[in-house]
Amino acid sequence: MKKLLLLTGLLLAGAGLNAQAPVALASYRTINQSLGEVLKDLEQQFQVRFSYSPDFIPLERKVSVNVEEGAKLEAIMDEICRQLPISYRKMGNQVMLKPSRKTDELGQLEPVKPKVRQQSPIYPEDAAERERLSQRMEPIRQPKTKVINSPGGNAYKEIHVDLYHLPPPPAVTAEADEEVYRGDRRLAQVSILPYVGTNLERSAEITNNVSLNVLWGTNGGVDGLEVGGLYNKIINDVEGVQIAGVGSQVGGDVIGTQVGGVFNVNNGKVQGVQAAGVFNIAGETQAIQAAGLFNISHGDAAGLQASGLFNISGGKAEGLQVASLFNKSQGFTRSQISGLFNKAGDVEGGQVSALFNKAKRVDGFQVALINVADTVNGVPVGLLNIVKNGYNRFELSSNDALFANAALKLGAYSFYNIFKVGMRWDMQEQPGTVGAAEEARAYSWGLGYGIGTTKRFTPNLMMNVEATCMHINELERWTKAVNLLNQLSLTLGYNGTDRKTSFFAGPIAHLMVSRVADPETGELGSRVIDPSYTLAEGGQNTHLRFWVGVQGGIRF
Repeated sequence: MKKLLLLTGLLLAGAGLNAQAPVALASYRTINQSLGEVLKDLEQQFQVRFSYSPDFIPLERKVSVNVEEGAKLEAIMDEICRQLPISYRKMGNQVMLKPSRKTDELGQLEPVKPKVRQQSPIYPEDAAERERLSQRMEPIRQPKTKVINSPGGNAYKEIHVDLYHLPPPPAVTAEADEEVYRGDRRLAQVSILPYVGTNLERSAEITNNVSLNVLWGTNGGVDGLEVGGLYNKIINDVEGVQIAGVGSQVGGDVIGTQVGGVFNVNNGKVQGVQAAGVFNIAGETQAIQAAGLFNISHGDAAGLQASGLFNISGGKAEGLQVASLFNKSQGFTRSQISGLFNKAGDVEGGQVSALFNKAKRVDGFQVALINVADTVNGVPVGLLNIVKNGYNRFELSSNDALFANAALKLGAYSFYNIFKVGMRWDMQEQPGTVGAAEEARAYSWGLGYGIGTTKRFTPNLMMNVEATCMHINELERWTKAVNLLNQLSLTLGYNGTDRKTSFFAGPIAHLMVSRVADPETGELGSRVIDPSYTLAEGGQNTHLRFWVGVQGGIRF
């Protein structure tokens, strides 16, 4: 092999004698680069070819070279060899690299072949014959490998491995199958305690059409009816009806009806009805689960889950969950109704609770005090709706009742909440020092809440319809009497290029409902909000005033 590399180097060196290469560079510097990248760069700079085996040269190792004032190739290679355990030899425009014999740092040096002390027909003394035999011999039961060199000197091995599969088990004939399961089914059994009954020690192996457990029974399966005074335990499946005074435990599936005075626990799937006085637990349900306290389905739950406290589905809940406290589903859910909160993945239907609803995508509705979702393609109805990909805006506006308004709008395009604050200022007469009246600026402010919906006509044109109710505090920090400004507005907005910022304007209707009495005359009505005209006005114990104005502003 060494002779072959030497001959190849000499031929390449002879072919490149006429190549023009620089004797030295002005300077050469590289910092923390792999040896393979440095060798490529030197080949281009000095027009030389490097010859090496990628199995023995550490091409991935990092080197740093800084040679100045006439950087010759020899000086650069000396610096590289100082940092790495390699050596070089230059012949013409060919540079041969090999591992340094001074150190075994790489752990990749080719092991020295043992010297032959005696002639052997198996291990000949002649080196050429040994090389020929070593190329023909392969390790026993080893996969064939092929070394492939990629550009840049990197190498990888292609391995071909033959896969061996176990032969398939022999087919079970009808006669053999009958022999194996003969006697595993019986018409009926009666037991007092586990293994104390008509099936004795084979109770856990036999499936019965009718099973009667006076206190506690263990059976292989039920294909019909099972009644237990206290507790039923089934190793495999139940098909039919299972009734227990306390509870039943099934290791497989239940197809039919399972009724327990306290609980039912099933490791497999339930198809039918599962009812218990306290709780039901199943691996997966396609049934009605009804319990006094809670129902748990570790997998999907299709059908109805109804309980006194809570329902939990570890997967989908393709049906209805009803509980007094909460419902939880890890995946897709149809509908949830609870007294406190509901949590689900995607909802196609609705979530109704008194306090809180949370979902990812809602294709339906949410009704609660607080609703949270990623996306809503429906209507979220609540005091606070937080939709990540919904209608979330902040706006500044002005109208004839309140001169400066700021509002935060949160929710979906179909329905959103409005939290609003406004202010107005008026010139009021103040008593002077000599009895004359002077005018001073007096401030009034309002705080309110509202709801709204928006309709987009084009990417840049949309319409908003909003209703708000604001408590107006006139000339003081807080007005205790009823003093409400109710507003209904319809505005058209034009969006900018970012589709977030828009300018809007439109009519706004005001209805002032006030029980504020004038301290001097006792007349009811707002002392500061006094429009130039009214469409309707009146009232005895409460003063009502209705008029229409104009509103405009900017929305972000």
